[in-house]
Amino acid sequence: MEQLSKMVKLDFEVVEHIAGIRPTVKDRRPVIGSNTQHPHVKVFNGMGTKGISLAPYFADIFVDHLLLGKEIPLNVSIDRFLK
Repeated sequence: MEQLSKMVKLDFEVVEHIAGIRPTVKDRRPVIGSNTQHPHVKVFNGMGTKGISLAPYFADIFVDHLLLGKEIPLNVSIDRFLK
């Protein structure tokens, strides 16, 4: 709450807090691609604790996909959950 107070200049109140859960995927790999139901929605997430080193590499892959139509490797593609 102290950190949030430094970022926002609004009054707020914590109404309820049950648990802090860190979401993850089974294979612990990044998730990159387009939402199949909403193709205009793009996903670039799941870099985890190694994000500082992984993000630049996967950002290049994602940009090539968006601008050049190159395939995203299946091991990080959102499509791996649909096959």
